[in-house]
Amino acid sequence: MAFFDLPAEETLSPDVRRMMGDMRRALGADTVPPSWQVYGRSPKLLEARLTAYRNLNLQCGFSWEARMVAVMLIAHAKRCRTCFGLSRAQLMRLGFDESALDAMCANPDTLALTPRDRRFVEYALRIATGSADLQPKDFREMAAHGFSRDEVQEIIGFVAYWVMNMIFSQAALAALADD
Repeated sequence: MAFFDLPAEETLSPDVRRMMGDMRRALGADTVPPSWQVYGRSPKLLEARLTAYRNLNLQCGFSWEARMVAVMLIAHAKRCRTCFGLSRAQLMRLGFDESALDAMCANPDTLALTPRDRRFVEYALRIATGSADLQPKDFREMAAHGFSRDEVQEIIGFVAYWVMNMIFSQAALAALADD
């Protein structure tokens, strides 16, 4: 038996229903993914997650293409099937084919992106998978490659959102699964 269940929409508060509508519109989807729906009984969690989505993902100044490649590679490294699949679907809409995406996952050093976008993805992946190993030289390297302090902080915020989102998603889906 699953530990969590999906709350029926009519049992949710008006604020939560509004947030779910905001999320549907932000995603351009008819429904909210189960990994979001499950938190409907926790308005503070849902609100924090939605606010982080807006502020750290949607308002990010880097290209959508680079962001989705970064999400795909972070999800691949963190084994988040949901985020991996959603990012790949976005990239396929942008014209990437499956073999190109598979090649990116197999060898992120050969990304078919502009040099700046490639650096963004490289730093995002480094932060997501090795934040405990970051050194002052890493930030000097980012600056030497043309990233301002504000942009470096934006990369950190973007990565922090996606790592948090992957934890929310992976934990929710595990708790929704039957034994």
